[in-house]
Amino acid sequence: MPDLLIRDLDPGLRRQLEERAKAHGRSLSDEAKSLIRRSLAEPTEAGLGTRLFSLLPDTARSDDLEFDVRGGGVEPPDFS
Repeated sequence: MPDLLIRDLDPGLRRQLEERAKAHGRSLSDEAKSLIRRSLAEPTEAGLGTRLFSLLPDTARSDDLEFDVRGGGVEPPDFS
């Protein structure tokens, strides 16, 4: 099975990884594999619109959002 070598790992990051491994009862290598596996299983990052929508409170999340448009009542042009 192939190996993966990670060079110049920040000491703080290694310490966090060691703490997580200890908390989960895993070796450092098994914890790293678990984190990589979980990260790759997640869907790709959402777009800006999706991220902004997720910031709205649940009460504002609906399909019937209304927006005030300045100068409303303007008819679209007729191109026929």
